[in-house]
Amino acid sequence: MTSLYSMAGTSGGGGSGPDLTAPIPPVPVSLASGTTALGSTSIGSWSASVTVTATVTASSGSPPTATVTGSGAGPYSVSIASGLADGVTYTVTLTGAGADGQVARVGLSVAVRSTLGSVGWEVVADYDLTTIDTASATTGTTGSINLTVGGAAFLTLTGIDGIGTGSITPTNGSGLVFAVTTTGQRSILLDPDWTALGVSNHFRRIYAVEAQGSIGGLATNAACHFMMTSTASGSTTNSNVGSRLTYNGTVYSINARTYHSASTNHTNDTTTATLPAAWSASVLRCPEGVEVCHGLTALPSNPDLHGFVGRRRSQDLAFVNNLGLRLGTDPKLAIELFGSTGANSSLTVSRLRISVLEVV
Repeated sequence: MTSLYSMAGTSGGGGSGPDLTAPIPPVPVSLASGTTALGSTSIGSWSASVTVTATVTASSGSPPTATVTGSGAGPYSVSIASGLADGVTYTVTLTGAGADGQVARVGLSVAVRSTLGSVGWEVVADYDLTTIDTASATTGTTGSINLTVGGAAFLTLTGIDGIGTGSITPTNGSGLVFAVTTTGQRSILLDPDWTALGVSNHFRRIYAVEAQGSIGGLATNAACHFMMTSTASGSTTNSNVGSRLTYNGTVYSINARTYHSASTNHTNDTTTATLPAAWSASVLRCPEGVEVCHGLTALPSNPDLHGFVGRRRSQDLAFVNNLGLRLGTDPKLAIELFGSTGANSSLTVSRLRISVLEVV
């Protein structure tokens, strides 16, 4: 099931009152296989009287119709009488429109498990960073960034690490923008609450942390990384495994990379002479090790499809120093940009996602 969002009001008619705010996003709903309806589910109240409408999107197939109940500022509830299907995730978006033209939205995620005995990917968190509020650049080399959407808390990224001159800037409509000078480097971590996501300590389950970004420019020999790491600092110490994009002055290369204590192993998978429009990677953790799936594309609907749009390489199991990623603590996703002499470099991360491969 996907993550939820709440967006504060924007004016559609020149209203001059206080900003309209939506309810706090409700807890995601996970339904058993065979369930076709969603019972009345509480959404909460808006900050002022509104007219509420609901739209539904589905990860596959036709979306059902949602019914909203409530009046004034609320509280409101939503239900779906029929039309839900196994293995499909639905996002119910409720839009509250105030009398002064302001609107504010809140989302509810509804996932129906796959048929018993089948195997499929379930999205447990999906963060669209293009929706975040624009905020001041973070230029330090330690600390964290609290991302908001419409002023409401959305996602906290931790473990900033870096050297030289660089910045990380939340930018509405784009995402999280990394920029470094010729000798700069910046990285930050997505450190999920695995227990809250229902994934923690399931060492025999396969799950993936995924990222999507675009390159504003890379200096010769500069590099970007999407990596799974077991440490608080994913850039220069200990172990990490993931996808690497570099530029040698002629072509851009994407490769699976393993790193431990300055020992690096990678082999080029794909090269292109043109700056890629997008770069995405799924880093899968399973009992046997860590596998990297990636491509010069936007994220596919599930990690398996990266095997068709890019190249797939499994972690060398002789890479025993990386035991923390295989059997130890729950991992983190490190996002990094390394500069190089000759020009400045930039990277925009627009989406982060966590998926679990389940037999249900």
